[in-house]
Amino acid sequence: MARACRPTPQLGSASRTMRLRSMIGDPREKLRASWAILSDAVRRFGDTRASEAAASIAFYTVFSLFPLLLSLIIGGSFILESEQVQQWVLEVVVEFFPVAQQLIERNIRGVLELRGTVGLVAFIGLAWSATGALTILARNINRAWTEASPRNFFQDRLVALGMVGGMAVMLVISSISSAVLNVLARLDVPLVGELAVNGTSLWASLLSIVPRLFVFFILLGLYYGVPNTKVRWSEVFWGALVATCAGEIATNGFSWYLSSGIVHYELIYGSLGTVVALMLWIYIGVQIILFGAHVSAAIARRTAAGRR
Repeated sequence: MARACRPTPQLGSASRTMRLRSMIGDPREKLRASWAILSDAVRRFGDTRASEAAASIAFYTVFSLFPLLLSLIIGGSFILESEQVQQWVLEVVVEFFPVAQQLIERNIRGVLELRGTVGLVAFIGLAWSATGALTILARNINRAWTEASPRNFFQDRLVALGMVGGMAVMLVISSISSAVLNVLARLDVPLVGELAVNGTSLWASLLSIVPRLFVFFILLGLYYGVPNTKVRWSEVFWGALVATCAGEIATNGFSWYLSSGIVHYELIYGSLGTVVALMLWIYIGVQIILFGAHVSAAIARRTAAGRR
């Protein structure tokens, strides 16, 4: 009897390669699709004048930043201890604001010491004051989706208040996560065999990832909840990821720019140099947030076109 033919190792390897390519897809096609999405996002970013909107948002943020940070601290204090929330907010400021860190920290501490105990009504008033910049931000995120209908004034304010509440919740969750990680480090739990968790490069990386995850989930919530149209998580995921990575690059780049000695704002603007540098950084950050929204919207348009 003739023996059954067995595939040669070369044929088996080729078959596995073909199956892998079918699962992953054609890399060149993926690259073309990514380029088309980015091109669409850039075009729509320019059509909606998002860069001009970022400039106006940066201006309003200067007046809304301190009420926003204070409302986050006070809102989180309803659940956690005030000192704990305050310390975590200040750590976030140091982490994500390469400029004006001392100015922001000094003003927050001074205002909290003068205010004393803040009730619910005062907290709502403070949160309302913080929504000035967030209202314009939400309106421009909504514009990224061509099919999204605009909201009226009161709806925009409610969305902005919801954004403040969402950030307060994320602040509490992130603060609890940081506390849990610190407790685990003190317990000296073994990671692999006898190797302790605390002091390892993996542990240091985990601690540095927590604030980035905080930003990523805030952006994910913004891109999913703010547009006044149906949005899918798979679409906003990539926009939030692009904005988070771009924000990290911009933070490191802007920190280097300020420390390099290339520019001295205090020599040009005097005592206003710190405020000018802060406005420039906010302008860059808002552009990144809006571009992430346009990336998500471009993915949504491409997905919808593929279903037709």
